[in-house]
Amino acid sequence: MPSSLLRHAVLLLLLASPTALASDGPEPTVTPPPPPESLRPQDESVEPKVTILRRAWATIEEYSIGGRIYAVKIIPRNGPPYYLYDSDGDGSLETRRDVNPEMPEVNRWQILTW
Repeated sequence: MPSSLLRHAVLLLLLASPTALASDGPEPTVTPPPPPESLRPQDESVEPKVTILRRAWATIEEYSIGGRIYAVKIIPRNGPPYYLYDSDGDGSLETRRDVNPEMPEVNRWQILTW
């Protein structure tokens, strides 16, 4: 019984992989998080600059205004994406899972995986 289930899972993966790889659509649009108050430009038409770096272990999106990086989104190959965000404009980036300030910060530890 388990070998039959395993065969179906492998077959499903083989059939799903080419369709996922074949979708060479346009680059996804990147919506930058809002900058901290101290870095907000006086001119509202100034948009943050987004630099996308691709590494073997992750994709890194750097958001900057006036040459100062205020947020970094790290999208690892394995694991959920997370932000390093300068919440008070002091130049120090703090870890954030979400940029929504109304969301409470909850500590999460991975105790066991298999």
